[in-house]
Amino acid sequence: MSEAFLGFGSNIGCKVGNIRRAVQLLKQVDGIEEITLSSFYKTEPIGHVEQDWFVNAVARIVTTLSPLELLEQCLAVERELKRVRKERWGPRTLDIDILLFDDTRICDERLEVPHPRFMERAFVLRPLLELSPSLQIDGIRLSERLESLGEQGVERLESVVVLLGASEKPDRFSNKAQKALMDHGYRVVPVTPRGDSVLGVEVLRSILDCNDPVDTLTLYVGSARLPDFLPEILAIQPRRVLFNPGTENESVRAELAAFGIETIEDCTLVMLRENRF
Repeated sequence: MSEAFLGFGSNIGCKVGNIRRAVQLLKQVDGIEEITLSSFYKTEPIGHVEQDWFVNAVARIVTTLSPLELLEQCLAVERELKRVRKERWGPRTLDIDILLFDDTRICDERLEVPHPRFMERAFVLRPLLELSPSLQIDGIRLSERLESLGEQGVERLESVVVLLGASEKPDRFSNKAQKALMDHGYRVVPVTPRGDSVLGVEVLRSILDCNDPVDTLTLYVGSARLPDFLPEILAIQPRRVLFNPGTENESVRAELAAFGIETIEDCTLVMLRENRF
């Protein structure tokens, strides 16, 4: 078995969702035995700066694949997620780089390991050190290298709870759930086509407008309407989807599970009250 670290970047579409989907696809590859994903980080573009900001992350994998076999699998995932290579440092749906592969050193036209320039980039070192805090390269502690680089405008993204079907009406369960979540310290993103804010929080018109990592998507829309939202849910790739009473839909739940998204049929209010959320 070998240990490798992969770097991910995205600045087109649902950035966090693109990276999470890539990880799900890599989990299905024969020869990748384990995969652990870091937190997500917001990063200003480098090189070609006239483009949207990036989300970056790093994954640690345990694999029986060779470096070049792993490269082929990464390129296949990029193609699956519609990566088009038009310009260096340009916008991309997804970029996957092999940062490290055991202590192997490779330098050919297809692959260079360790990845060149990764020790100059805080958006690589911060998530990398999150997974392996004591990592060293050529006797250089990467934690000390990161300290010397400074922040470089890299910002850790905090996970949120998205509430689909938010309501300004205090008697609605979605309103009660949002208040309870906020009272428990969760950062809630309400989504509804009406109004400007709910409980003092600005609403989004679509879950696609959420640029933060979605830990939980809690549903307060009718079961019959859920298939209309499925493409958007798959795009943002929440860690889990919570079907509250009245929103249960087995076909939608099965589709989410097929994409590696955890699903739960429960009640947000009850889960909070029983400290199960």
